[in-house]
Amino acid sequence: MKKLDDVQSAGRFQKVGLILAVAFYILSVIMVIRNHGGMSVVFSPDTKVITIAHWQLEDGFREGISAAIEEYEKAKLAQGVKVKVRQVAVPVRGYQQWYLTQLIGGEPADILEVMGSSDIQNQYFTPLSPYIGEKNPWNKGTPLENMSWRESFADDMLSALDTAYSEFFSVCTFMHTTRVYVNMKLYEEATGKTELPNTLTEWLEDCARLKEYGLQQKRPIIPIGVRGFDKGTIGQLLSTYNSQLTTDLSDTGSPYGYGVATGEIFRQINAGELDKDKLLEPVEVVTEIGKYFADGFSAIDLEQTKYLFFAGNVAFFIDGTYNAWSMINNAPFEVKVIQIPVLDEKHPLGAKAFGRITELGSGIQGKFGIPKKTKHFDLALDFLRFLTSWKVNQLVMVENCKWMSSLKEVEYTGAMKDFEPVTNTSHTAVTTPFTSTGTLANRLTLQRLENSIIHQPEDPKQYFWDDFLKARPQLIEEIVEANYGVMRNLWSMDGTRSALAVGAEITEPGSRENGLFMMRSNINLEGIVSRYKTVDNNVELVEELGKLEEYGKNGN
Repeated sequence: MKKLDDVQSAGRFQKVGLILAVAFYILSVIMVIRNHGGMSVVFSPDTKVITIAHWQLEDGFREGISAAIEEYEKAKLAQGVKVKVRQVAVPVRGYQQWYLTQLIGGEPADILEVMGSSDIQNQYFTPLSPYIGEKNPWNKGTPLENMSWRESFADDMLSALDTAYSEFFSVCTFMHTTRVYVNMKLYEEATGKTELPNTLTEWLEDCARLKEYGLQQKRPIIPIGVRGFDKGTIGQLLSTYNSQLTTDLSDTGSPYGYGVATGEIFRQINAGELDKDKLLEPVEVVTEIGKYFADGFSAIDLEQTKYLFFAGNVAFFIDGTYNAWSMINNAPFEVKVIQIPVLDEKHPLGAKAFGRITELGSGIQGKFGIPKKTKHFDLALDFLRFLTSWKVNQLVMVENCKWMSSLKEVEYTGAMKDFEPVTNTSHTAVTTPFTSTGTLANRLTLQRLENSIIHQPEDPKQYFWDDFLKARPQLIEEIVEANYGVMRNLWSMDGTRSALAVGAEITEPGSRENGLFMMRSNINLEGIVSRYKTVDNNVELVEELGKLEEYGKNGN
């Protein structure tokens, strides 16, 4: 009897195994069909399939790409070309490993969101320089139809330029900036107003009312919610008010005639030509605003602050426009959006401020490129142009993602008007010299500013400056090491220059190939000049940084 039971049991086990094998086979067939464009492609072998892959999992992005794909497939069908475009979205934490595996394996997606070093891009991605001077055919009938593909971008495609190889391996698809999200229910309850603050004075007054309201109601009200753990909000505020107070330095101190040379700024301080207080006033402003952060803000990360905002405990939340969709749509109350309030004349430092800073051409991101191993380069290039055309880019980014476009002449309506980049000013952003000398300098600056907010010293400027001087040996060491890297890069670029010169010499003058060699040679020369400028600036920076005196003293 026992043997019979064992036989029956074994037979059932074999049946289960057979069923699982068949199910696995069917699933494999389904996945293969799906990965090759679906049944319509299987039964239509003349249909070409391309894939676009990215890590943007924010609300609206995938839906926007899907809408673009639908429009593209219709447009190509009208041209008599059968196309199927697949979209693959990979979480950012696993994207880099997946991305490198795809490239090294030799069968990557036809269009990839680009990350990684210049060497990776040069080795695996197709240079786009031959195509960026041509018009984008998908811009016909739009405000950009007479511009080249490069000219159609808000920054003339500079954000996509790889300076190490003097080449464009990608194009950018969207733009981000910083805005303030406001819990209107809490704001109106606490202030009795519906009009939102435009100036720093108004903002600080509203924050004081919110803090008092929380005490009266015995509620844990946080006037300003921040990304404290990664110090993101502190960095955004410092950048904003530094530019408003020191944008006039953008035309000073460079033997090359442009930009802010940090070494020259410090030379002016050492020579008594510039008062160091001018550089430290933004620290004073951010320290004042920090009074309205939460207790223990330095341990609160982005997701925790978003939770507190949605729970009704945060009135103002400063963050990038990439969070706009989730902030506005997921809140159980009305959310409005404002720019970071501007320094005004009612504030003690307002008379020294220059007003809002232009956002034109800044914050442009979302690089997509075409791997060399694609089997459908012409189609991938065509879809990349389609994705960055005036109508379609607005469909994807503005209408679906609620993000800003990377292109010129974009129309923003409705709620998106609040995200429209500031363009009605000639004042440009400048980097504070305390963060611009290297990664260590930036990290220590944000830590120093965080401590100033926590401890609220009597004189934030002196507190900040004295601590800055204590870190001087490490900063100088970082600059020296960085200069070695720049010089090594220069040697590599000089080799590239020689190779391009040979290419231009052996190709027929006036030919397309000769023109490409000449164009890349000119871009390469611009990169070489830029690096010589960097080397000169770093040498001066080390010298002048070593001469800086304690707070209250200028001159050597």
